[in-house]
Amino acid sequence: MQATSPFPFGNLSTELVLLIFAHAARPTFVKTGDDVPKNPYASALSLCRVSKVVRRTVLPELLRTILLPEYNNVAAFVRALRMQQIFSLQENDLRFDYAGRIDRIWFGQICEPPPQAPVHSSFASSTTSERDVDFGLLAPVVLSAPSLALDFESLWLLYGCLESAWSSHVNTNDPVRVPPPWRINNLTLVGEFNRWRPLTSTAEGSAFLASISRLSFLSPARAQTHLLPTYDPCFDDLEFRKYPLPEWMTSVPWESFKHLQTVSLVLPRIVLTVAAKTCLSEENVDVELLTLFDPPRSAYWEPKDISAYTESGEGRVVSVGVRTKLGYSPIQFTVFFDWEEAWTCGLLK
Repeated sequence: MQATSPFPFGNLSTELVLLIFAHAARPTFVKTGDDVPKNPYASALSLCRVSKVVRRTVLPELLRTILLPEYNNVAAFVRALRMQQIFSLQENDLRFDYAGRIDRIWFGQICEPPPQAPVHSSFASSTTSERDVDFGLLAPVVLSAPSLALDFESLWLLYGCLESAWSSHVNTNDPVRVPPPWRINNLTLVGEFNRWRPLTSTAEGSAFLASISRLSFLSPARAQTHLLPTYDPCFDDLEFRKYPLPEWMTSVPWESFKHLQTVSLVLPRIVLTVAAKTCLSEENVDVELLTLFDPPRSAYWEPKDISAYTESGEGRVVSVGVRTKLGYSPIQFTVFFDWEEAWTCGLLK
């Protein structure tokens, strides 16, 4: 077999070489069937070690979509921001402003850690460390992204960012005349629905909800179905869609979303029977993505059947495939939806 000679990069212009590096640095978010998870940013991180020029070329590609699925990812991201703060103070060539570079950011199911126990002053110097989540560093970067997706369990991160940004905003500006300290207008909420009060009961939370123009819901995170013959009207009557909207939609504080233009939600349609293994793929299932162009405006909103929205032109339904994992027991299947991959790959575009 004839050996392949290395590609002569030296014959290309600098501009073309940097374009190739930028293209190679783009993260790949589509997951393979392997059990070992792969870092979608691996190529970009490797290229960052080539040179300072290449690093500044590929960092914008790396930062376009940020995935922080677990608490340790958030802590590592904050450490990177803290390092950039030091670089900036030192006027180091490695400094790079993350704020404004991120288009989309995703927070997975991240529960708020319990408060630390008080430490006696005599032990403080040896036991205390910088906080894992420093909202003073995190807020300007997170709130500069136009699109934010997060699990309901991670809302404490949004509360912390809003509180940090709002306190400095109202101290230096007139909050009525000056735009709010965030660019987020596209909000996606994932998982099981939680309380809204921390957002609706504060000035910064209310201002944030009022600024959202596009709201999306990716729920449930999983579905359980017993291995018995079942009837699912969402499946059997798919052509006419004579089924109602989910009941949880009546608990959303619609009156808080004063500039809302569209609402999207997924309607997983799964029928599992004793023959489920032959009729359901272990890789993908179809979900119905419903978008309402005339979203609810008040707490007294009366939901209609989905067909009423689609027939009047107030809504649209499209079918999309979502990767799933199946958990099996003798009496039921549990279907886990990979909303993270679906979101990063453009489910809600």
